[in-house]
Amino acid sequence: MAWEQVQPAIYKKWKKYWFDTHPDNIAEYSWNYLFTGGKQIRPRLFCELWQYLSPDSKINGELAFAIECIHVASLILDDIPWMDNALERRGKPTLHIVFSQRKACMLFHDVMYMVYLIWTTNKPEYIDNYEWEKYILEKLMYLTMGQLYDLEKKGTLIELASLKTGILFELVTETVAICTNLDRAFWKSWGNYLGILFQWMDDWHDREEDKLQLNRNAFNEDYNNTLKTYIDIWKKIQMGVGIGWFSSSFGMFMKTYFTDEMKGIEAQPMPAFIDLILPYPVNIVLPTIIVPVFAVKYNIHIGTQYIKKALSILQLIIKNADKYVKNVNIYADKYKKRYIKINRMIWNTDENTWEHNPGVIRLLTDIYQEIRKDMQEIRTI
Repeated sequence: MAWEQVQPAIYKKWKKYWFDTHPDNIAEYSWNYLFTGGKQIRPRLFCELWQYLSPDSKINGELAFAIECIHVASLILDDIPWMDNALERRGKPTLHIVFSQRKACMLFHDVMYMVYLIWTTNKPEYIDNYEWEKYILEKLMYLTMGQLYDLEKKGTLIELASLKTGILFELVTETVAICTNLDRAFWKSWGNYLGILFQWMDDWHDREEDKLQLNRNAFNEDYNNTLKTYIDIWKKIQMGVGIGWFSSSFGMFMKTYFTDEMKGIEAQPMPAFIDLILPYPVNIVLPTIIVPVFAVKYNIHIGTQYIKKALSILQLIIKNADKYVKNVNIYADKYKKRYIKINRMIWNTDENTWEHNPGVIRLLTDIYQEIRKDMQEIRTI
């Protein structure tokens, strides 16, 4: 019940922010679409694991909400025409159907900006700004890689599941470990494997649909090896967290979710204790992606180019992060003000005028020139 206890106050705070920064017709539908009706597995896991591993410390529910925001932002992209072209999610018409593809992309950016605000104001005291921001940026970079793998149908089954789904579960469990002073490496790996199981359980449910849509599906591609690996991972997940976890309501839910449809899985013997260690599942080498990052263009890129541009920006920021760490607060304040200005102006103009509205063009040009100046400064520090 941990997430259910902290959720109301968090939702009240950030719902007010969302309504303050969006037109009423956009705010009402998008908030309900994004934050009601889902299982909210990730924030529930975050809070339940924190409570289980460190029962005497106060749960930071805002970080749980930030991770859920990343998840729902990824769903916006998943549903968009150049991904799954979904018409509905959680029983509601998708955002690009209700508004437009361009406004759906804007809402994606707005959710991610909310993540940034929450993340930067909830840093554990003993971690410096550079480490904390680099940590989340690296997770986002690998999550973006998962989106690219999905679009281009690349990677092994383990790599795809690890990047597409495992990274966000890894963010949940490793963040709990950081905040409660536990073994980061163990919980990072444990969380990623848990995410692989979630992805494969989705694959199990979507076998027929994925055949029709020609989507990648672990059970359709390699049924026997996927099932064998699934069972092995589940047994190690159980041993890693301990049997006490499964006496809680959330632990029982997890056990049911992962085992009910996999007949005979519980009858399989537990691995030897020496096999408890879960080595990190993948070793991904990031591609060198050259995309014009700061070109003066006002259109929203779509498709693979959109993902590649996001990946390129993240790589650039992480590569140069150590160079401007001393000036991070200066840059952060500047970019916050820029974002708020452009966000309000765009939402208050017709999307058909975004490219040629004089006020938007003038603001974007000024921002572009400032970014160029900042990047030149960073490279010479």
